[in-house]
This record gives sequence, structure tokens and C-alpha cells, in this order.
Amino acid sequence: MRQFMTHSNKPIIALTSTTQAASTKVLPAPTPLTYHIVRSKRKTMVVHVQHEQVQVRAPHFVSDAQIADFVGKHTQWITRKLSEKAQHDSQRLRLQDNAKIFYKGKSLRLRLFVRTLEAIEVTDTELHIFAKRIDERSVAAVLQRWLMAQAKAVLPQRTRALAAHLNADTKLKDVVFRKTKSKWGHCTSSGRIQFNWLIMLAPDAIIDYMICHEVSHLLVMNHSAKFWALVESVCPDYRVYVRWLRKHEHRLWI
Repeated sequence: MRQFMTHSNKPIIALTSTTQAASTKVLPAPTPLTYHIVRSKRKTMVVHVQHEQVQVRAPHFVSDAQIADFVGKHTQWITRKLSEKAQHDSQRLRLQDNAKIFYKGKSLRLRLFVRTLEAIEVTDTELHIFAKRIDERSVAAVLQRWLMAQAKAVLPQRTRALAAHLNADTKLKDVVFRKTKSKWGHCTSSGRIQFNWLIMLAPDAIIDYMICHEVSHLLVMNHSAKFWALVESVCPDYRVYVRWLRKHEHRLWI
């Protein structure tokens, strides 16, 4: 096996609920850093960084001055994270002619063409999408159908094969597909494995690792040492694939 696992990065920001008090502050000079405060019944402070937005989650009893001091002490880290998020945002897949698409570990030039017969063709340097209309929605639909067809042709078969290899085939009930916002794969306690079809943009080794990760959950439903030992038994280089996903997964999301 080569690779497959759940998207493990935690969400970097959450919507403010109606039960939380929120406000926006600007850190006094010399560091003009704008941040959003969300107060709740938590006990500690934490900073969440998203591209062009910083959120400080704080308890109700903490003062604005204490929050400003907390942010000030973490300014260097926040600034670095903002820079990383901005870079990631600039590398996200945009379905526009002459944009870059990260496919199978290679950065290809995306070319869009109008044609009645919709299709996708891949060369060494370019990925061509033929659609009836050249707008983001139409192009995205063609890409989705193409990736979904690949997912259905590859993932169920390989998932069932690995489940049988691990003597977990009786636990596997179904393999389904869904584009989610934060996960590449998911395994339920009832034996239903779900894959995000966007994973088909990744290298084959990453796809295999993802299969390995989810099938292992049929036997161990947590991320304990026992779970990772099972993953390693069929995917010895899984750490390489985890690092690859952490570094590049933002380039696969639409």
C-alpha cells in the first residue's frame, strides 16, 4: 500500500454563534494587527488564524487589555501564520483559463475550451477541460464528473481488497462519495466509508494511503498507537504521506 487518511487539520476558524459575544479590536501601535474577539464559556484563550482574519477565543471574564497583551505576545506567530495562509490562498485551485491546477503532484496549466462533447484531457504540462460553457459552475461540473468517475472506478475496489486483506471485509458495509469541507475520508462505526472525490487529484500513493487510513478504522475507531501501528503494517511510509497532505492539500480544494 502507499497512502490514505482523514483530513486531520482542525478548522482554523468558527462562525460566531448567537450565544457568544464578539467584537473586533486593533492592537495598539507599533503592531497594527486587527483581530476578532469571540467570548464564550471557555476557560482559556486561543488564537485561530485564517487568511486575512485573526480570531481570539476568550472566556467572558478576561478583559480586553488581557486579550491585547495575549495577542501582543503571539504577534510573531500570528504574522507568520497570516503569511502562510495568504500563500495557501494564492495556490488554491481556481477554475479559470491559464490558471494552475495541481494534479498528481504536478502543477499543470489549466486550459478551458468550449465544446459540445464535454471531456478532460491531460498532457505532460496541461489539463484541458472541454465544456459547453466556460463559466466556473459549468467547468466545475465537468471536473466533478471526471473525478467522480475515477473515484468510483478505483476506490471501492481497492477499499474492499484491503479490507479483505485485514480480515475486516465483514465490517465494511458501503463505500460512498461526498465533497466535504474538511475531510478526505471518514469511517463510521457502522462500517460505512466515505471519500472526498477531490482526493483523485492527488498522487496515487496519497490515494492508497487514504484508503489504508479509513480501512484501518474498521478495526480501530480512534487514532491511538494501536491504530497507527495497524496503518504502518500495510503502509510503512504513511508519515511521508501525512506530511505531503499537510503541505499540499490546500491546492486540491475547490
